[in-house]
Amino acid sequence: MLATMARPRQARSLETRSRLLAAAAALIAEHGIDGASVDAIAERAGRTSGSLYGQFGSKDGLVVALLDQSKDVVVERILAEIEGAATIDERLAALWRNVVDPPPEARDWVRLEHELWTWANRPGNEAARDRLGARYRAQYAAVAEALAEWAAEGLIDLPGPPERVATVVVATLVGLEMAARLDRGAVDEATAVATLRRIVGACDRPPVPAGGAPVRHARGGS
Repeated sequence: MLATMARPRQARSLETRSRLLAAAAALIAEHGIDGASVDAIAERAGRTSGSLYGQFGSKDGLVVALLDQSKDVVVERILAEIEGAATIDERLAALWRNVVDPPPEARDWVRLEHELWTWANRPGNEAARDRLGARYRAQYAAVAEALAEWAAEGLIDLPGPPERVATVVVATLVGLEMAARLDRGAVDEATAVATLRRIVGACDRPPVPAGGAPVRHARGGS
């Protein structure tokens, strides 16, 4: 009986979360993060400000959750494309394409990222900056794990520790995306892939077959 009573509450909680995220997305698109107050978001969602704090803890918690909702869509698309990629260039192209041109359901992802960076770095927003920094550290770790796997396949010879190279990869993708956002012709896919190849130490050889021993490649060797 208690479980039966809990289900409607869980459903309402999920609905409240969804409504708050949708309201935040709409208001931020209209007025920016500063212009989207907690009260305005709650009112647009048909909920109370207490519901927002109960779901997300704070306004910056809500904004980060909104970002993660879109990011999860992008990551899923990237992983699907990488799964079918036969070469390192195809994998790097999948990274680039989905950052510069995210799937329609995540089209505002990078724009919101840029706005949150600016907002989090304003005086008085230290908590938001710390939350955003932790989020990026998690992203670096995920990319580092992928790079380590690619190195084990013999696709890349990393020029440094995976976690350090991963940070540069993410920063480069962000910078190139910003240039492309301002001028779509400024950065093409071939240039982006060539840049990423240099950063990760791409090797021109096929992946190691499943179960096979990775091919080792020594820099500067014969």
